[in-house]
Amino acid sequence: MARKHISKEAGCYKCRYDTETINHVLFQCPLARLVWALSPIPTPPDGVMVQSLYSNIYHVLNVQKEYPIEDIQAEIAPWLMWRLWKNRNELVFNGKEYEAECIIRKAREDAEEWKGRKVAEETAVKRLEVQQPTITNQANPWRPPPSNWVKCNSDGAWHNERDTSGLGWICRNETGEVLWAGARAVTKTGSAILAEAEALKWGAETLANFGYKNIIFETDSLQLAKMINGTEEVWPILHPTIELIRHHLLQIGTFEVRFYPRVGNKAADIIPKESITFVSSIPMLYSVVPMWLKYQVWSDKSVY
Repeated sequence: MARKHISKEAGCYKCRYDTETINHVLFQCPLARLVWALSPIPTPPDGVMVQSLYSNIYHVLNVQKEYPIEDIQAEIAPWLMWRLWKNRNELVFNGKEYEAECIIRKAREDAEEWKGRKVAEETAVKRLEVQQPTITNQANPWRPPPSNWVKCNSDGAWHNERDTSGLGWICRNETGEVLWAGARAVTKTGSAILAEAEALKWGAETLANFGYKNIIFETDSLQLAKMINGTEEVWPILHPTIELIRHHLLQIGTFEVRFYPRVGNKAADIIPKESITFVSSIPMLYSVVPMWLKYQVWSDKSVY
């Protein structure tokens, strides 16, 4: 904020050190040093956190490897950094601050809550797998791509009474493993097919930038697939978006754009319906399947 002339204060609000940096807040401020000293995370061999932020982060996130015999609680390290940062913001914006022991206690609580949530998620997925029967006679289920290909399913969510539209796509390989998925809330598009086109464009652009080749794109909009493939005249309102889609497809090289019924496009259908509720328009890219999508991904894999 000082560099942008929003604030005249560039120093640390806690210790009044001349220049406040991320490394100073998390590791070198006297409060941060005390927190790490009292925590179960061993300090570096020389006993001092260095000037390099990346070296310090590497140390605290890899203490289990460096000290495999010590009775340490490595899982608390990220939460200590989080609580130090929150403490800094509480002091700057609300005039509140916490003692080192309180910061450590809150970090322990965060770590326990995170651990509990992970266990609950895994238990919920296992319960769904037991309770939900495998559907073997489903018509037109999702099918994996051929060997050395990936498949990207996309979809859009549009509702007349909402101010936003949802975009979603999911890319999987020949074993059904999710490589990437994207979810995004955008300003309401003019129609449902525009949302479908924007979702496919975003998926094609992202995968082209990631360097993927041999991609099958599937959409449950027959008209959109026909317009992209040139078998139906492009609607004027869709022309700019479809031109961009074709541009990204040419970057990929080998591709196919197919229509596929919604029953085989369910994972992609779920994503924009979830993202339309997002309060932020920041695009979300997932390399790990989010909890709300796990069952559908598992269900798709169970029918082939």
